[in-house]
Amino acid sequence: MIKSTITTLILFLIAGVTLGQSDLCFENSTDAYWPIKVGKKIIYSSPKESYTSYLNGDSLQVGDKYFLKEIKEYAGGKTTTSYWREENGVVYFYDFEKKAESVELINNLMPGTTWEKYDKTWKYTIIDTASSFSTPFCEFKDLLQVKAEPQNENKSIVQSYYDLFYKRGVGMVGMNVNGEPYLYAKPNKEVNERGFIAYGCENLNTNEERQKCTYSKIAEFFSGEYKAPKKKDFKSGRIVLNVFIGKDGKVEDIKVIETIEGAKEQEEEAIRVFRKLPKMIPAQVDDGQPIRSSFKFPIKF
Repeated sequence: MIKSTITTLILFLIAGVTLGQSDLCFENSTDAYWPIKVGKKIIYSSPKESYTSYLNGDSLQVGDKYFLKEIKEYAGGKTTTSYWREENGVVYFYDFEKKAESVELINNLMPGTTWEKYDKTWKYTIIDTASSFSTPFCEFKDLLQVKAEPQNENKSIVQSYYDLFYKRGVGMVGMNVNGEPYLYAKPNKEVNERGFIAYGCENLNTNEERQKCTYSKIAEFFSGEYKAPKKKDFKSGRIVLNVFIGKDGKVEDIKVIETIEGAKEQEEEAIRVFRKLPKMIPAQVDDGQPIRSSFKFPIKF
């Protein structure tokens, strides 16, 4: 029997429920979809690296125009700077290196409306003004959805596209990459998070120990249940699954986010095994309220 080698497991919560605390999800926010105002501060989480975005009040004068300075402070210590202004409902970005201004959001929000970056490297399209976006903490509704697509003359190059979701009075609250959730705005207050836990791991002393124990049990279960195809049908490479754990602790959905060409049998077998994954203690926040969560499971063949 051909064994599969399981590499790292990455836990990344990407969906959830509204918790109901006062203004936790910016419920009382009203104003423009992309407010350019001093003091605006949002913390974003992504599988790559989290960061805090804020407008600190400093500005850059270009001719007779003033652009507010946005600071992004990343968890890893890096800091970046960008410049923005708003005029008559239009949001502008200033490219400091190229000394050029670009429209990032128009004031005509009719679905289907399009525009391009000044150098025609990006195309933007208004998709809807009633979209929704789920995070581990909030179910945002009535959002402005904008699709951003890179424009490259070489059509043979496959490039990612982005769906950006904006809430009135807040700004961007979420982003999908190629249709998959990638980044989200964290709540407007501090909340206590706890990832899902495998039964048998719940009484360990630290979150790190419980997480390591949970991953170990998942890997052990997969190795014991997976039935490899016949040698002639076996394909080498990597398959990555995104496994969603519902509020009841059961697997409720599985998506293939990376696969091997011609390895349909291996892919289907991996999905079959995860549909049988034992019930978990669901992820929780604050007072023990369960939330939907997910983890990425890479399998190296």
